[in-house]
Amino acid sequence: MGAVSHWVVAILVGLLVGGAGTFYFRGYRMRRDETAAGIVALSGVSWRVFIHMVLDALARRGYERVVDQEDASGDRDFTLEKDRRHWLLSCKHGSAFVLGKPDVNQLANDINMKGAAGGFLVTQGRITEDARPVAGLQGIELLDGPALWPELRGFIPAEQLASIRAKAAERARQGSLLSWLAALVAGIAVFLALPEPSAQASQAQGHAAGQPTTPVAAPAVVADEPLANNLPPPLSVEEQRQTLVKAIATLPDVDRVLWSSESTLQVFLLRIDGDAFERICPLVERHDDLAASRIQLTPPAGSDALVRFRQCRSY
Repeated sequence: MGAVSHWVVAILVGLLVGGAGTFYFRGYRMRRDETAAGIVALSGVSWRVFIHMVLDALARRGYERVVDQEDASGDRDFTLEKDRRHWLLSCKHGSAFVLGKPDVNQLANDINMKGAAGGFLVTQGRITEDARPVAGLQGIELLDGPALWPELRGFIPAEQLASIRAKAAERARQGSLLSWLAALVAGIAVFLALPEPSAQASQAQGHAAGQPTTPVAAPAVVADEPLANNLPPPLSVEEQRQTLVKAIATLPDVDRVLWSSESTLQVFLLRIDGDAFERICPLVERHDDLAASRIQLTPPAGSDALVRFRQCRSY
């Protein structure tokens, strides 16, 4: 891969990062910021202004107000009519409300008592997810913050709505600029991280382009080079310990093996079958770094034999 190809990859990565960031900030993030600011604006209006916005929005769908009752708390429940059927409207004014299944169940009880076809539960706050299946079964439409703003933004004063959208667009522009800055950094990083073109690849490119290339002499083979250069690197002490444990564990009279300390290897026997040291020591002496380790033989449970210690090779 030549330098030109490196630049092509880097540019593609930059375009991908910048495009994804722009899509996120100009799409999802701008809508979310506008909705959040709109809910704050809706929460700041009076109850009377808010409920008239809701009623006007539902009137566009064909729901007409029939009954207007006000309870002692200041909230209002309304009966709406459409196609000669009744629906109940329950509103909670304020972004601090978190409504759940009890609120849905209460509205469902009112719907059943009044013989209504369904209802609406409206708030600038939030309605929990566990309430939504219940609402669907009871014919109740839930309009909380994110779902309520598209219904009511057309009733916000034009100047206020323009200000909300302008602030959301400005934040989206700032996010997009940051995305393209990150795209530039990502493209440079990818360009620097890609490997340099090899001599063989450069030669092949030269042949493809019809350019003369200087042949590269193959390295001379030294007949007397020691075979040891091809051997794998020696094992570390810890790798030798693990290898020794696996080797001793394969003996038929051994139950399990573990290093109780850096210099003591404990061997648990399944049975007493001659001198186990005669089978263990040859395995230990294969490893020069461990040959002088102390071996502890632990007899099987219930045996009257004693625990024995030995060094296969002295220091």
